[in-house]
Amino acid sequence: MCGYLDSRQRDAEIISEILLRAASEPEFRNSLLREPSRVLQEYNISEEAKAIIRTSITDLTQ
Repeated sequence: MCGYLDSRQRDAEIISEILLRAASEPEFRNSLLREPSRVLQEYNISEEAKAIIRTSITDLTQ
């Protein structure tokens, strides 16, 4: 169970890092919007975390 929690916490930290970067770096945000799979493959996060990022970044731009 500890590994699961560690993984979830790590995902949460990386999600936060990505969203903060997207908010402050227009070029990164645009890349994330255009090619989310390519950008997110660089991060060692779960598919659930990637889905959260995709949804969040789309919500931010509407």
